[in-house]
Amino acid sequence: MATNRTPFTSVHYLFLFMMLTSCALAHAQMGATSEQCIARYGKPERDAMKESGLLCFRYAGVCAIAHFDQGHCDVLSIFSPNEMMGLPEELNEELLTSLLQSEGGGTGWKQIGRFSINTVWNSSDNKSFAIYDTMRHKLVIMTRAAYSREKQARKQALAEQRKVPH
Repeated sequence: MATNRTPFTSVHYLFLFMMLTSCALAHAQMGATSEQCIARYGKPERDAMKESGLLCFRYAGVCAIAHFDQGHCDVLSIFSPNEMMGLPEELNEELLTSLLQSEGGGTGWKQIGRFSINTVWNSSDNKSFAIYDTMRHKLVIMTRAAYSREKQARKQALAEQRKVPH
C-alpha cells in the first residue's frame, strides 16, 4: 500500500525550526536584551540605559518601561498611555492575561491568593512574579533576582540614612 506523503526534507526542518524560534522570540520580553526589545517594539520613546538601565516603549496600545540588569530585561512595568485624573486607565482582565503570556518570558502564570487589593501571579517556573497594582493601574512583571536586589538596595539605603546625623 503506497502513500502519497512527501518525506520531510531539510527545507521542512528549517521551516519548522524558524517557526518554533520565531514563536519563542515573540514571547521573549522578560530576559530579552535591549536589542531584542528594540527589534520587537521599535525605537524607545526614552532611552535611559546609561543612566538607569531603562528603556521606555509605546506599542500595541500600552506603555512599557523595561529595566535591564547584566544586559537582560528583569523588570517590566506596563500601563495604559491613556490617563484619567492623572492616572493611567485601568487594564482589563483580558488584557492582563494576554500581557502576562506575551511579555512574561513564555512561562505560564498562576494567580495566587489575594493578600491585598492587588492581584499577584507566580510564573510556572517560579523565577518571576507579577503584580497588578489596582490603585496605580500598572502591571509589573519582575524576576525574583531583581526583587532580591531591590530589597537589598533598599536595606542599604536605610542603613546609610541612619548613619547620617540629622
